[in-house]
Amino acid sequence: MPSSTACILGTAVLNTPIGRVSVSACEQGIHNVSLTAAQVLPTNNNSISVTVVETPSQWTTPLKTCIDWLKVYFKDPQLANQAPRPPLHLANPRSDTFTAKVWDTLSTQVPCGKTVTYGELATMAGNNKAPRAVGGAMRLNQVPLLVPCHRVTQSGGKLGNFMSGQGIVLKEWLLKHEGAI
Repeated sequence: MPSSTACILGTAVLNTPIGRVSVSACEQGIHNVSLTAAQVLPTNNNSISVTVVETPSQWTTPLKTCIDWLKVYFKDPQLANQAPRPPLHLANPRSDTFTAKVWDTLSTQVPCGKTVTYGELATMAGNNKAPRAVGGAMRLNQVPLLVPCHRVTQSGGKLGNFMSGQGIVLKEWLLKHEGAI
C-alpha cells in the first residue's frame, strides 16, 4: 500500500441504496470510499440499483472496476465474493503494520454473508491480544465496503459501532443485505 503523494485522483459519485457513495482513485488503485448514509434505507431488495451521478474527468481502470464491483455487491452480495475487486492504493499504513494486516485479513478471509468479532479478527491477523487495535484499524479504514469493516462485530452478538457510531442502522442493513444476520 504505497504512498499517494504523486497520484492524480479521479472521483465518481454514485447513488446507491445506502445513499451517496464517493469513490476516489488513481491509476494504481482506490484511495477512498466515502459513505453518506441514507435517511431511509430500502426494504425491498428488488429496487436496489447503483447509478453514477458525478463522473470524473478521467476514468481509471481501478475506478471502473470499483463501480462495477459496487453494482454487483448491491444487486447480489454473494456474487460480489467472486467479482473482480479493484486494487487499493492507500497512503497509510505501510504494508508491514498490524493495521494493514487486519485490513488484508478482513478483505480476503471474511466474505459477504459472514461476520467476525474484533477478537477473532485480531487472532486471524496474528495477534490474539489486540482486539482494541482491530477497532482502531476499523476507525482508520479509508475504503469501507471494500475493506468490509461493517462485518466486524462485538463478542456476544452485538453489532458494535460503524461510521463512528453514526451508522448503526447502515451496518445492520448491510449485514442483512449480505445475509449475515
